[in-house]
Amino acid sequence: MKIIGGLLGLFGATLLCAAPAQAQSQQQVVTQFNDSTISRLLLDVGTSWNIEGGPNGEKVYRASAEGGINFTLSPRACAAETGCVGLLLIAVFTRNDQRTLGELDQLLNRYNDLNPNGKAYRVEDGTVVLQGYINAVYGISYPNAQAQILVFGQELGKLRNELTAFGEGGR
Repeated sequence: MKIIGGLLGLFGATLLCAAPAQAQSQQQVVTQFNDSTISRLLLDVGTSWNIEGGPNGEKVYRASAEGGINFTLSPRACAAETGCVGLLLIAVFTRNDQRTLGELDQLLNRYNDLNPNGKAYRVEDGTVVLQGYINAVYGISYPNAQAQILVFGQELGKLRNELTAFGEGGR
């Protein structure tokens, strides 16, 4: 958790210092999530990423950050006249078979009650998914979009720690 806190602090400090220099060149309101906007957001929050093709031909961004933070971003709510106005953020955790699915469901329900910025759920095979969504239908400030990605990374770290403790018999 210290790594994630430090990472978020570093990101925040970087954003504050870089804001005046970047203000002239960056779009201040995000109205769609195109390749340029997503790449700039990922760069500004300090991730590395690669772009892959999704099952329906859409672009999927696989991002990694310091501290073992890995997640996927995929544009959503796409139309010819507006572009893609939604951005789906997903992190996947493999199941630890030491606990029952019922116990896992209880953990995820508690997690969701305490962490409203994303939604954690499990799929049939017990894989755990953390999901977030950024909506730019009426525009969203660029710093707000950045902050939402950073918060998702923080939530990802929290859930990873919860699942690790859970697999070791805690909680």
